[in-house]
Amino acid sequence: MASIPLSDRPGLPLVEGGAPLLGHLLQFFRDPVSVLTRGYRTRGRLFALSFMGRRMNVMLGPEHNRFFFEETDKLLSIRESMPFFLKMFSPEFYSFAEMEEYLRQRAIIMPRFKAASMKQYVPVMVEESLNLVNRLGDEGSFDLIPTLGPVVMDIAAHSFMGREFHEKLGHEFFELFRDFSGGMEFVLPLWLPTPKMVRSQRAKRKLHAILQSWIDKRRAAPLDPPDFFQDMIATTYPDGRPVPDEIIRHLILLLVWAGHETTAGQVSWALADLLQNPGYQAVIRAELAAQIGGGDGRELGWQQAIAMEKMDLALRETERLHPVAYLLSRKAREDIERDGYQIRKGEFVLLAPSVSHRLEETFPEPDRYDPERFNPANPAAKTESNTLIGFGGGVHRCAGVNFARMEMKVLLAILLQHYDMELIDEVRPIAGAGTYWPAQPCRVRYRKRRLDGASPTAAQPAATGCPVHGQPAA
Repeated sequence: MASIPLSDRPGLPLVEGGAPLLGHLLQFFRDPVSVLTRGYRTRGRLFALSFMGRRMNVMLGPEHNRFFFEETDKLLSIRESMPFFLKMFSPEFYSFAEMEEYLRQRAIIMPRFKAASMKQYVPVMVEESLNLVNRLGDEGSFDLIPTLGPVVMDIAAHSFMGREFHEKLGHEFFELFRDFSGGMEFVLPLWLPTPKMVRSQRAKRKLHAILQSWIDKRRAAPLDPPDFFQDMIATTYPDGRPVPDEIIRHLILLLVWAGHETTAGQVSWALADLLQNPGYQAVIRAELAAQIGGGDGRELGWQQAIAMEKMDLALRETERLHPVAYLLSRKAREDIERDGYQIRKGEFVLLAPSVSHRLEETFPEPDRYDPERFNPANPAAKTESNTLIGFGGGVHRCAGVNFARMEMKVLLAILLQHYDMELIDEVRPIAGAGTYWPAQPCRVRYRKRRLDGASPTAAQPAATGCPVHGQPAA
């Protein structure tokens, strides 16, 4: 194929079964992962779908993931691939700004997610998780997303906006955010005045007004010592220029939106996975006993959370099996050659974590729940880059991934410490091409566990293979 000019090379093989004119669009709306899986099984790691004549080129596997992330902002455009993002936020904002401006804005956020800053968020995560326990009481049942989603939002509002904001506006903020998130539309034209698009734009205006009023309030009466929000207001670009209020508002909205859309689904899947796998749930409970003993979790801190290595493995396995961001999108800036095929300028290029994470050649027995496949002590562990891409990759990888994983660790630890739980409903993905959350209802029956209040001992960690509190994890 090397001697064949790029312009004469064939496009990626089209998946069969598309409808006249619409192509695979309606099938994708009904069950996107099923369509993507069928593409892999019939066409291999490179194939194309048709959406009303638009070619959607799908690439699967670590080598194509690496190409996708390395060529973002080069051969591939993130800005042109998600026009809904421009409508929800701004054309000159974050990933969709020119690279120099994107890096300036990213430099504002990244220090807030380093270890020194992350430590202050753990008590907030514990507090909001214990608030959930108080609301649940001793026994009953709850639906995963409607229950855990608001807690994720509570943690974000409390961590990023401060206690006063959270207590006064937390629930209103949550409801507005659900409407705002409805603007995440990948297929339909954004100019269509659909009810969800109208609600999204109305919520956007209200959210900006609320955030600006709190920016003005904090400027008039700065919080001392400063919290995340106060630091954001006072921050400057690396060159010393002040950050415009519009950018601050957008950054706050991005952090809360991205965190909620991903984390609410991911923590719900993680709990469901543990409840369906009692053997590994017992491993997690042994780790909790080693780190927080028989207490209620109130004293859970940064060191104990970091030392919960088995919990971390469980979260990575859930990310593999149930990536909430089941599709990642870019647009070709020019003609591209890939394994003898041509992707034309202007066509979409997609990664599908939902399928790539279940390639047998990458993950043996891909449908089996096995957190230990990520254990570095396992000779066959899958720790190389670009195999697990649920939070993206490359320079545009989710900035808050460590916050999200810590938040999920704490919330799951508190729930498992306090309750024995079992699933009432079958766990299945939500239908359609929206956020890949567990479908409702997905209820959990719970009963309070007896806590003895004992602290962990040095002997417990040794017995379970976990590090002693205060010592670094292996």
